Order: sequence, then structure tokens, then C-alpha cells
Amino acid sequence: MYAADHRLVLIDFGLRAIDHRRTPGALDSDRLADMTFRQRPTSSKTDATVVADSPLATMLVCTIGGTVIGGLGELVWEWVTSQSWGPRIGPTKLLTILPSPWPTILAAAVGAAAGLLLGVIEVHKSLSVTVSAERVVLTSQDEQREFPSKEIDQVLLADKQLILIGHNGQELTRQACDLKPRRLYSVFVRHGYSWTEGTPDNAT
Repeated sequence: MYAADHRLVLIDFGLRAIDHRRTPGALDSDRLADMTFRQRPTSSKTDATVVADSPLATMLVCTIGGTVIGGLGELVWEWVTSQSWGPRIGPTKLLTILPSPWPTILAAAVGAAAGLLLGVIEVHKSLSVTVSAERVVLTSQDEQREFPSKEIDQVLLADKQLILIGHNGQELTRQACDLKPRRLYSVFVRHGYSWTEGTPDNAT
């Protein structure tokens, strides 16, 4: 019994010695399969690109514009009503009760609120264009329309309108668009679309 156990120990030791003599850089099939499974996917060339105006910038510009117009408007109105020929109406009398500069501050605050509201409306109405090699997605006023790339033959921008043309020459869509033409051109061409200058013959 002792001799048999001794032979088994020698065999096991020999197998371990052979295993340790493998090339240091070699990988067994299990480890290779595991590394292949864990490999992170590379980035695809068809990643979508979104072209849209910044909502924050739009609302900021509208709010600042409303503030300036409201403040300056009150100053002009105050000067007009101080003239002998100026109008004498209820709102004007109400403003004259407040000490300076509160009438201007109040008018500027009202202008800022109106500008912010206008900014929200503009953001809601603005067009967002998402372009990839597989599709074009147009989003405006919470409405989203998707067009597969295989249906699009040409893309053009005419009279601030983005137009997608099908292979049979008909318009797939026409959307009001205030986005920068250079930016649109760059994105569409980079994703493999044909960009056409001017207006198509069948455009109305």
C-alpha cells in the first residue's frame, strides 16, 4: 500500500512539474475564452450625433432680452408720461406711486418673466436632429419622426427648412430649421448622406 501511494505522489509531482514548464506567456483555452468574453466592445462608427440648440442658452438670451426691454421700456414710458402731451392712464399713475427705482425694477422683472416664458416656448418649438448611419430622427414640439437611411436619397436646407428627399424624388419631410447649416452639413456627410445645395425641382 505504501509503494502505491508513493508512486501516485511521484506521478502528481511530475504532472505539476510539466505544467510549470509551460511558456510564461501561454494561455489555456479557458482563460482565453474568459478574456474574449470580457473584452469591451469597440465604439461603432454609426454612433448617433445630435444637432440642437442649447435650451439653457435659448432661455438665458430670452430672459436677458426681456429684462432689458422691460427696464428700458419703463424708463421711456416714464419720460413720455412726464411730458405735457404724454398720456395719463391708470397703469402710469400706479407706477408713479412707487419710489424710484422700483418702477424700473418692477418693469424689468415683468420683462424677465415674459422673456423666460418666450424662451420655454422657443425651446419647445425648436428642432432637434439626431443623425446616424441607420436613421434620421427629427424631434419638435414633443413629436418625434424617424426616417431609415435606406429611404433617404438626398438632404438639403433651403429657406431655413430641412428637407429629406426619397429615392423616387418626393419629399419625405420638410421641417422649419434654425440650426447652423455648416453643423448640419458636417454631421449628415460624416454619416454617409448625400447633401444637396438649393431647392429640389418638386419643392413647393
